[in-house]
Amino acid sequence: MRRAAIDVGTHCVRLLVADVQDGTVRPVLRRLEVTRLGEGVDRTGLLLPQAIGRTVRAVRTFWRLAEQAGAERVTVVGTSAVREAANRSTLIRDLKPIQLRVLSGEEEAELGYRGVRAGVPGVADPLVVVDVGGGSTELVRGSRDQVRYRVSLPVGSVRLTERYLHADPPTDVEVHAARQEVAECLRPHRQGLTGPRVAVGVGGTVTSVAAVDLSLDPYDPDRVHGHRLSAARLRSLARGLCTMPLALRRCLPGLLPERADVICGGALVLETVVEVLQLAEVVASEADLLWGVILHL
Repeated sequence: MRRAAIDVGTHCVRLLVADVQDGTVRPVLRRLEVTRLGEGVDRTGLLLPQAIGRTVRAVRTFWRLAEQAGAERVTVVGTSAVREAANRSTLIRDLKPIQLRVLSGEEEAELGYRGVRAGVPGVADPLVVVDVGGGSTELVRGSRDQVRYRVSLPVGSVRLTERYLHADPPTDVEVHAARQEVAECLRPHRQGLTGPRVAVGVGGTVTSVAAVDLSLDPYDPDRVHGHRLSAARLRSLARGLCTMPLALRRCLPGLLPERADVICGGALVLETVVEVLQLAEVVASEADLLWGVILHL
């Protein structure tokens, strides 16, 4: 069966059309559009009218593309920015007749884990999955198909950028404050997540950092998928990104120019998670929440 999933995220809207058979997902079409739905949500608790408009247009375009590609079923899910916004009903209304399912943080975490399990064969067991998004970061520890611990933390690339990273490039004080925020959110969950030495990382921050490490131009999902980033290399990449002016980050091979202003926040989340959980490396994965949605919703 050919299915499609659309992820309405804090930073971007993503589409995956795939053929599914016996639990195997074979991607047919991928699309991404940066709409910055979560712009200002951390400060105001509201979705901006212009952000809603950008997002609705992207979702409708992706829905049409999915139908044209022959998808028999299209599922649309909303994550951090949607579930936090007091006026999310406006987005839901403007999308009609397309139905938007708002995922809880725990649902988002588990579906991301299921997607990784389906798309990254032969990974270590037990396993930690880290999904660094725009508004939140989901972490799951599991063994095979059994989720042992899951949590959604209110830290992400857009949220940290809006809260702390105001200078260009960010100052040492701003970077330290952002790291502290992530560490404090993560610390109560450390015991539930520690154990595995290798994590699988998903989401735009992880795949972008991997693409930068590979100097990919153009972006190649097949080369990003499975790319390994040691803890030392992640520290080096995060440091390099955070000391680089925005104008230079926009020109980096492998990094979407529209993601350049928030990549520092995302890299700091990932680096801090690796440090607090004492991980040796992170394996980048293209199989993520969208795979989990296609398989289980």
